[in-house]
Amino acid sequence: MELICETNQTLCRTVAPASTGLLSDYATWMFKIVNYVVLSSAISIVGLVANSINICVLVKQGFSNSMNISFFGMAISDIGSLLTLLWLNACLSPFIKNFFNDIHYLFGAWLHGCSARITGWITVYVTVERYLSIAKPLKVKKWVTPNRTVGIVVTIYILNLLTLFPEVSTVYFDWKMVTGESKIVNGVYIETDGLTVEGLVFAVHAALTMMSFVGLVIFTIVLVSKIKKKSLWRKSATSDESQHVAMSMRDRKTVVLVITVATLLIVCYIPTVTFSIVTSCVPAFSLQGKESNVFYIAWSFAFITHSINSSLIVLLYYKMSSRYRHTFNQIISGCLRYKSSPKNIDGKLEDVTKF
Repeated sequence: MELICETNQTLCRTVAPASTGLLSDYATWMFKIVNYVVLSSAISIVGLVANSINICVLVKQGFSNSMNISFFGMAISDIGSLLTLLWLNACLSPFIKNFFNDIHYLFGAWLHGCSARITGWITVYVTVERYLSIAKPLKVKKWVTPNRTVGIVVTIYILNLLTLFPEVSTVYFDWKMVTGESKIVNGVYIETDGLTVEGLVFAVHAALTMMSFVGLVIFTIVLVSKIKKKSLWRKSATSDESQHVAMSMRDRKTVVLVITVATLLIVCYIPTVTFSIVTSCVPAFSLQGKESNVFYIAWSFAFITHSINSSLIVLLYYKMSSRYRHTFNQIISGCLRYKSSPKNIDGKLEDVTKF
């Protein structure tokens, strides 16, 4: 990618020159169509619908328990992640030329990464909360209250959003005449030392992503181990055989839910963690580096896995939670009944109880 430096400012132009890296411009063009325009966009739209329904389910169930509050916070961050990803996909479409190339970097990629990171940290909190409910069942209700959960979720949002402030504060948009061409394109102007700030912000982003990823892996392993030990203790301490079976089934469902949710997020975040490390360590693997084409396509796979995680999590809730499934079915059946109900001339629902 090309950087044009001026006296006290730098204009970031993401107009790629002829590729000299591993991936040709034509191959990059094809990958952008398949990964960004088709796959990622389609999955993101499905995820937006699923998470919108998820929010309706959680609101209907209420927020009297901390789990629903955490899941609601995750749903909001997932919607933010998917919306910014759709914007990013539109900006990176080969059919839109270079008009939004600078804008997508700041308002697409950075905001999407922040939203995905928020989802990861809330998932870590949920895992810790579940561990406490198993390890300290008598004290967890005093420690983990709905009000405290709201405070923690809001804090996660604020702290992650604040990491974007240095990046946003050092850039601004303006129009620039393209050298050698009779046209004006949008550009991102970076203030003096802005590139240094950008590097620090990305390092913070990579560190926070790594911390949430490692924390999720550790707490999930500890949680599964604790559940298994608790299940064995209950079997040895209880004489009623039917109670053995009931507890075993309940514990098994909890283990399956935790393992499935954690594994899904861990697998879907492996590309992000990997590419964040590579970007920090390999200068050529960047927007302005020699392997900018590889950078674009590699991150497209990370974005696809983000959208998959945000979309499939609702299916896990539906399959593994009978209460969630019941509320979900109520909402869907209510919408279908409303749609099929007879209406009068004014478009209002008729009172079918009157004859």
